[in-house]
Amino acid sequence: MISLEELKIKNDWWDGLEINIREAELSKRELFQKLDENLGHSLILNIIGLRRVGKSTMLKQLIDLLLKRKTKPTNIFYFLFDYASQIKTAEFLEEVLMTYFNEVVKKTYTNLDERVYILLDEIQYIDNWQAVLKKFYDLSNKQIKFITTGSQSVLLKGKYRESLAGRIFDYYLPPLSFREFILINKESVKSLDKFDLFGLADKNLELVGYNLKHGGEVAALAREYMIAGQFPQSRELGSEEAKHEYIMESVIGKVLDDCIRIFNIEKSEEFKLITYQLIKNISSVFELKNIGQEIAVSQATLEKYFEYLKESFIVDVLYKYHKSIIKRGRILKKLYIPCANFYPALNRYKERHIEEVPDAFGKLIENLVFNVLEQKYKEHALSSNVSFFRQGEKEIDFIIVKDKDTLPIEVKFSNKIDNKNLKVLTDYIKDKQLEFGVVVTRNELDKKEVNGQVLYYIPYYLILMMI
Repeated sequence: MISLEELKIKNDWWDGLEINIREAELSKRELFQKLDENLGHSLILNIIGLRRVGKSTMLKQLIDLLLKRKTKPTNIFYFLFDYASQIKTAEFLEEVLMTYFNEVVKKTYTNLDERVYILLDEIQYIDNWQAVLKKFYDLSNKQIKFITTGSQSVLLKGKYRESLAGRIFDYYLPPLSFREFILINKESVKSLDKFDLFGLADKNLELVGYNLKHGGEVAALAREYMIAGQFPQSRELGSEEAKHEYIMESVIGKVLDDCIRIFNIEKSEEFKLITYQLIKNISSVFELKNIGQEIAVSQATLEKYFEYLKESFIVDVLYKYHKSIIKRGRILKKLYIPCANFYPALNRYKERHIEEVPDAFGKLIENLVFNVLEQKYKEHALSSNVSFFRQGEKEIDFIIVKDKDTLPIEVKFSNKIDNKNLKVLTDYIKDKQLEFGVVVTRNELDKKEVNGQVLYYIPYYLILMMI
């Protein structure tokens, strides 16, 4: 039986004394505002994302916000589920909640007359947690506001689609955006307003002016960001070696251990080897069967592994462009990672390697551009509006479809871009009768006519500031 004293350990505001929540002093992620806007209704707020991106910090900041708004301290309850030390049954979760209501609120959850906020951290460790929350939610007359976090999307999303349908909102907390990286590290560089690539005709002069004044400083920060800057604690770790170790052990390693334990993966070393192989092949067209043949793993097993990794935010997929969404899922795919820092960490790349291994960093930049485009344009439809074009040997890195407009984007990280290498892009623009295309560059910013078509050249570090 869990005791009141055990609950008090993480809820020291219950004593009614003014306390200092350390996390409240940290910069707030952009998602915080959306969560604040949704505190008023009764629906469950579910925050999912990689380890170490700031989910627990965000819960503590919400607690601080509630206390500052004079919410009754005992009506705020925080609990962290730790796999190593707790029983992971639905009965344990129910026991925790019942102890809170009986010993702290001193009312039954079916007889509440004021709002109670219950914040449950890393809830994926509890089996069948959704059934318990459904029971309390349905019988509390909408007086309980649950806010949950977790690192395994496959557990947090798939199992509750029926049981919690209509009762829960999902929020994805991604790794730090470049803009958030600048804010969290309190850099003084002037911010660039978010912009839309479809509006470049009106935005180009502003981009040119900004780049002239701040481009050098922003480019230097972008180099740090792409190597190991996508986690809130990265900079305080010091050396690049320490940052790489942190990402490999505290992020990738912990996620893989969770997958091995939760999904009962017997061949753990094989699973890790496949993961590392996938991360090393970012920005490439891939077939799972080819990877399976290299490592002698069956197609069925590999497909399961890939799904675990995809739903745990380790890998992601971009499909070849096709008007039919159904057919799109059956054709060529390109592999990316939701957190670009995985690639330098696995390969132990440092900032100096940007010049020494340009091909590898071309892949990394393409992955970062993919991450930005996915976040920028996925909200316009239920499915992604981002794909890639490939016809024979001809390929364009990204095709964005927004409403009835289409925009092709090519990533070129070389110091000098030959117009001959842009012919596929310009032919596509001409064939589709498009207004312009975009070339993402290392540092060139310009508007040019190439092969008779209009192209906007934009440095990758400005693309990072789109979101």
